[in-house]
Amino acid sequence: MRLFRFIIALLLLPVNAVLTVAFFKNFLYFKEIQHGEIVLLAGFISYLLLHFILYRPVFMHVMAHELTHAFWATLFGGKVKALNVSHEGGSVTMDKSNFLVVLAPYFFPFYTVLALLVYIIVDIKYVDYIMFLIGFTYSFHLALTLYSLKQKQTDIKEFGLLFSFTFIYLVNLLMLAGIIALGSKQYNMLNFFNEALRLVDGLRVF
Repeated sequence: MRLFRFIIALLLLPVNAVLTVAFFKNFLYFKEIQHGEIVLLAGFISYLLLHFILYRPVFMHVMAHELTHAFWATLFGGKVKALNVSHEGGSVTMDKSNFLVVLAPYFFPFYTVLALLVYIIVDIKYVDYIMFLIGFTYSFHLALTLYSLKQKQTDIKEFGLLFSFTFIYLVNLLMLAGIIALGSKQYNMLNFFNEALRLVDGLRVF
């Protein structure tokens, strides 16, 4: 199984490289910055200022981390037997697990998903507030995920560093592209994937 995950990780490396280039090339379609993009970016930057200048809400991150484990375990038919959260860390006891359950907190932005659910049902006059919150919470997710990955994480070691990091990077990249596309009429997911296909076609020439 380790060998299989290692092979998958090696295959994901060029995939991640191509999608990363396509992600940035998609910004070339921008003509001028628009209102939705400003709101989303304002939320994103606001959290970064909070994180690096004032305060890291580690407890909120630990809470999201453990709730995400529990949520994904439930998705796969598991039962959560215990959940503990503190400023020092947290733990969750489940009767079912797999690599998605274990790695979910690193690619599934718990609070952003809640904000997205509100976005679906909210009145249009409140959309800007929710879009700001989406940017804020996703910035929270990225910043504190990077922060936590600097610590010794048994979740990551369980499935191997290379597999874990390549998979986490891939899902976060796709999630970020999707969130930008939600707030921007100029950032189109179809263009994103088309750019990736063009890059692959270009590599075939060589």
